[in-house]
Amino acid sequence: MASMFRKPKRNFRKKETDFEDENDNGNSNDLMEVDMELNIQPQAAKEKKKKKPKEKDSKAKSVLSFEMEEEDGETEVFKIKRSSHSRRVAKQMKKELKEKTDPKSIEIEADIGDSTSEKEKVYEEQQRERRKKDVYDEEEARVAAEKIKKLREEFKTLNGEDALGSSDSDEDEKKGFQAKLARGEIPDAKTIHFIRKQRQMARETDNFIPVEDSKVSANKTSTARLVRDDDNDKSDDGEEDRVDFSLDQAARERQEMRDKFLATEHGSDEDSDQEREWENQQIRKAVSLQVPSMDIPGTTDSNDSSSQVAFISSSTTARSSPSKAFAKEDTQKPFSSLAKPQDLSDITIESVRKQLKERLDVADSVHRTHKLELERVVSDITDTTESIELCEQKAPDLENRYRFFQELRGYVRDLVECLNEKVPVINDLENRINSLLKGRAERLVKRRQQDIQDQCRDYMTNTASVKMDSEAREEQMRQRRAAEREARRARRRRAREGKSISGHYDGLSSDDEDSSQSLVIKFDNEIESIKQTRQSLFEDVVEEFSSPESVKENFERWKFTYGDTYREAYIGLCMPKLLNPFVRADLILWNPLEINNEDFEDSSWFNTLIFMGYRDGVKIDRSDDDLRILPSVVDKLIIPKLTFLVQEVWDPMSTSQTARLVNLTMKLTRDYPSVNADSKNFRSFMEAVVARLKKTLDDDVFTPMYPLNVLDNRSSGPAIFFHRQSWSCIKLFGNMLSWHQLVSPPVLQKLSLSGLLNRYIVIGLASSHINREALHKCQAIISALPKTWFGDLEGENTLPQLENLCRYLVSAAKTLHKATALERDVERLEGRDLVKQISKHLINIHAMDHAMMLANEFSFKI
Repeated sequence: MASMFRKPKRNFRKKETDFEDENDNGNSNDLMEVDMELNIQPQAAKEKKKKKPKEKDSKAKSVLSFEMEEEDGETEVFKIKRSSHSRRVAKQMKKELKEKTDPKSIEIEADIGDSTSEKEKVYEEQQRERRKKDVYDEEEARVAAEKIKKLREEFKTLNGEDALGSSDSDEDEKKGFQAKLARGEIPDAKTIHFIRKQRQMARETDNFIPVEDSKVSANKTSTARLVRDDDNDKSDDGEEDRVDFSLDQAARERQEMRDKFLATEHGSDEDSDQEREWENQQIRKAVSLQVPSMDIPGTTDSNDSSSQVAFISSSTTARSSPSKAFAKEDTQKPFSSLAKPQDLSDITIESVRKQLKERLDVADSVHRTHKLELERVVSDITDTTESIELCEQKAPDLENRYRFFQELRGYVRDLVECLNEKVPVINDLENRINSLLKGRAERLVKRRQQDIQDQCRDYMTNTASVKMDSEAREEQMRQRRAAEREARRARRRRAREGKSISGHYDGLSSDDEDSSQSLVIKFDNEIESIKQTRQSLFEDVVEEFSSPESVKENFERWKFTYGDTYREAYIGLCMPKLLNPFVRADLILWNPLEINNEDFEDSSWFNTLIFMGYRDGVKIDRSDDDLRILPSVVDKLIIPKLTFLVQEVWDPMSTSQTARLVNLTMKLTRDYPSVNADSKNFRSFMEAVVARLKKTLDDDVFTPMYPLNVLDNRSSGPAIFFHRQSWSCIKLFGNMLSWHQLVSPPVLQKLSLSGLLNRYIVIGLASSHINREALHKCQAIISALPKTWFGDLEGENTLPQLENLCRYLVSAAKTLHKATALERDVERLEGRDLVKQISKHLINIHAMDHAMMLANEFSFKI
């Protein structure tokens, strides 16, 4: 009966352990009813007894009523049965509390204070009244106890507690309920609860068929407190918040989960039926395409082919889904064609012949297919046999090939490990030799610059030099440097006299000697130590890994044995990197700027690489990568080595170093195709050359300016210093122009003509006397100019940068002619010859306009 009441929305909590608090809170309504019953006067009690049957009937009616209104605000209250002793104590405490709060008792207590006699009388009266009330209370307590007991039994019945303990059989209950209904009696709460439990169990076992649609109850809005059977025992609101008190809740949840899973996996019945129908259609189409005709024993009519296909498709469908094979007997009748009686009138000789012919064609087609398959299998067997024989023949060769490559693989790995250990030592040796050469070159350049500064101070014409040389220590160092300088010049002069060299001027020789003997010894010792270390570099290595010849032999054996794999591995491109450590170790002491240095083409590694991959009697293939090994080594090792020497060691003021460097560069560009303008390393090398020439032009060129009277005495110190610096500039001019075949003309013209000739040399010539030595200087300048610069000139004018030189030559010719015009014939003829010589110089530089002017002015032929 609990489901008949409208349950409020509330959260149920667990039962507390303190039973007294729970009893007090849960039975507050009972206490109020008991107190009200105990406090009623006897007259009211009698009236209540008279009305008790009516109230009882009304209360019973309210319990069974389905139309109780909700205005009462009553809700279901869970009550706990309490003992008689606890009820008696509760009533006594309630009574004492009420007496304390009664205003009559308060007035009586106030009057007691006035007189003791009245107090005693009142006390006795109160005792009598109390005894009367005790008797009355016992009677009322008995009546109230019976009433409460009956109410509790009714609530207990409504809560379903007695129904669970019922031992009557289902049949008896059902018969008794039907008998009551037949007599027109209203069933009690126990019977209604039992019927509801039966219906609930029927729902859980899936055997319950609802009488009315469940959707009707969802749309109804009832004001009744109880839920009707018409509404399928569901409340119109708050259904989701209700707690289900069914007995087998876990079984219901498992069944719901199982239904959801099956619905998710298989989908709805409608979808599955559509899918099965589609599958059957596809199977029928496939069978009709693959089996155009199939004869079933006992049938001869060709029109029954459709029934045969239907039979096949239906059987296939039955195999694919046996549970649904015979679901639609009205649409699929697989054996309908066989069940039909055969019409023998349709069988004719022509139809039989036609069917036999069709069967013969099919048999011929199958026979041809089998024959082709047989031929293919025989052919495959033959090819397989030949492949097996071929593999057996190649097996020894492949075994040797495999062994060879395994050995070569081990050799290459060992060689790489060996070279990886030696490369750091080679790097250290290169750094040591490079630092030695760089330090010596910087020391020589710094000494030359200091000598120029000392001579400039010595030959200054003003008095400021006295203040500058005031310190004695600096003066001593300057004198020592001057002595060493003169000693070096004397040694070079004696060396030229021993070689019978004529036409030499001071300033044309290169001052690149070490005057300090200690520095020379230290330098030689370092070179010797580096040489010994290089020689012992591969002493701890077996011969097979210590020289490029051994490496060459192993790789040539590979090339001549298995040339295809050698080319596919691009060994010709890898060899320069593999031979790099050997070549670098041999080039550690190589310095092409020195006089007696060995050419790299005389080295052992060069002779090894030049014949790499070559064999007598074998024609050379120009596409062979081995032909590019030596040019690649030159491009990747020789050119970077030269680049370092140009940047740190080369002195452009030295004619011998410049000549050796230019000759080597020309040889490399001529003999090795990898050294060209497209090579990155070669471009870096040429950029280093141009940068070094600019640095020398800015730091080492100096031309002093003296008055003509100071230069009158050729043997004086200032005159010697002036001419020496002039010739040094002319020497640098020639060294620059020696690169004319390698450096582009615009760059070289800017450096040599604009930066050196017009800025220093021509100014020095114009500030000195015009004599034979000046003409010799002009001749040296013009002879250094490349002839290719003038071959493409058009007209009678020379290069714009040479106009200053042309004007100086014309002025010198006029001065010489004027100076010798009044002299004797011999001197006059000598002056005329000098003028003709100047005219030839102008013609050599393609200054035809200036040469024609001199010829017309002084009446001589060109």
